[in-house]
Formats: sequence, C-alpha cells, structure tokens
Amino acid sequence: MKKGNLSMLEETFRAEEDKPGEPTSLISNILVDADVLVALAKNDDSNHKKALEISEELQEEGAFWYFSPFTVAEAATVLSHKVSHESACDFLREIRNLDILIISLHDRDVSLADKWFLKQKKKGTSYFDCYNMALMDRYSKTFNAIFSFDKVYKDNNFRLVEI
Repeated sequence: MKKGNLSMLEETFRAEEDKPGEPTSLISNILVDADVLVALAKNDDSNHKKALEISEELQEEGAFWYFSPFTVAEAATVLSHKVSHESACDFLREIRNLDILIISLHDRDVSLADKWFLKQKKKGTSYFDCYNMALMDRYSKTFNAIFSFDKVYKDNNFRLVEI
C-alpha cells in the first residue's frame, strides 16, 4: 500500500463541514464492511475504483460511516495476506489515528450474530459478516444501508450502498 492511499483513507473517513457552524443535510448512516477498507487501501483490488466513487458520493451526501468493532482488524488481516504485513501495519496505524465511529451489539444482543450465522448455508460464511447483519437488523432504524461488495448482504435482504 502506498502512502498516498493512506492519505486517501484519512480523507474518506474524516468528514468536514462545508460551512462550519451551519446545519448540514445528513441523509444517511452507513455501516461499512471490511472489504470496502481493503478495496480503498489496495490499488489493484477489483473494487478499488468503485469503492472510491461510492466513497466520494457518500462524502458529498454527508453520510456518517460506522464500523463494527471487528471491521478494522478484519481489513488489516486481509491486507496482511493479500498485500504485505508492512502494508497492513501502515493501514492499521493510519486508521487508528482517525476518529471513526464504532458500533457494537449490546451483550444481550450478541446472540443475533449467532442467529444470522446459523441461517447461512454457504461454505465459507464469515461470522464477521453475520455480526454486521445483526447490527443492521438490531439498528435497522439507524442504518440506511451497508457499504460492501459482499453478495451475502443482498442475499439476506439488506440494502447495499450503490451509486
């Protein structure tokens, strides 16, 4: 991962007011999946260009980006496998310096992630994706969509961010 990509990540996750002090037109709260972070950080990812386009559109719309407690760690792990451990460390240091919004399931709701996992039938199902589905389910009035390229969300009737 090149240093320029890290700056792009910072730009993506730090929303700035157009006119400080004036009301903004917040239109959406978006849950972000790890595959988006990987696509943004990895220039040769098949979804890199699309991730950039959608990110720019969401920024223009004033969307808030939320992450599960596992999203950053999952993205770092994937980058370590697909790019290099050094790139994953750079990514991790950079994103941990950002003021990102983390949302978790309450202890009483953690079983929702298990329920979503148990509903799935495909080999290779990610528990972390099921945790995201549980977040989307539990906080359905909060989130407008999930920003991901994983088909599992659409297969489970969750709205994906699309432009």
